[in-house]
Amino acid sequence: MMRSQKKILKQNKVPILLVLFSLLAMASCAKQQSFFQFTTEKVDRDIVDDLKRLKAPPPPGLLYNDTTYEVWKTCSGEWGGTVYFKNKKTGKIYCAEATCPVSVNKINNNYYISNSLSHLFGSSDILEITDPETMEQVTKIPVSPSDIIMRKEYHSSKGTKKLIDTSGVIIMSSFVYKQKLYSILLNHRTKQATISELRDNKFYTIKEIDKNFFSDNPFIIKESETYQKIYLQQPKPAIIEIKNNKIRIILYSQKK
Repeated sequence: MMRSQKKILKQNKVPILLVLFSLLAMASCAKQQSFFQFTTEKVDRDIVDDLKRLKAPPPPGLLYNDTTYEVWKTCSGEWGGTVYFKNKKTGKIYCAEATCPVSVNKINNNYYISNSLSHLFGSSDILEITDPETMEQVTKIPVSPSDIIMRKEYHSSKGTKKLIDTSGVIIMSSFVYKQKLYSILLNHRTKQATISELRDNKFYTIKEIDKNFFSDNPFIIKESETYQKIYLQQPKPAIIEIKNNKIRIILYSQKK
């Protein structure tokens, strides 16, 4: 009897292992999908009114603040863009090419600049900056209205490392959860909006979301490293509130 059972197990060893691997893969996928907790609520008011009530919104061009740097951006569309790091103590300014910065995040003291351009089919890339002061030094951040006409974008990649460079994909915003970088993407080819993880210099889809909650021109307020609010007026007026792994979508029913 025992010999017979051993023989059966031996004959079916490979199929059994395949089944086990399949079950483990399914469990892994299920676990991956549960990373983020989504809630949705509706409010009976106009998003424009809430935007007007914002207290001290960030000045145009300011993307990020920490104890050492202010991070600013300029963007001239298809003619390029620039990211600037201003040292708060020394006042010195460092910059690099970035077309066009939409989000700045920090993981293990490294800065990650998510860039996106919706021109034609769209493009995006993510830069890693380990030491902003190895970038090109400049004397001014040209973000005032009088600077725009005469502004030039810089084309130096000094001090930066490009982790991913894609065409046909645009980034609305990026955020950090458990020391990993995630982005909200729109793929022009598949017409899908997703939350995707940057892993091994590739985007891996974690969850598909309604593309009506994707805009290439959102207003973003970054409250902290793990908390941001994304205000959308188009296609659907809404706020996407991201805090750690909790994603709250507030839908507005009124529109002026």
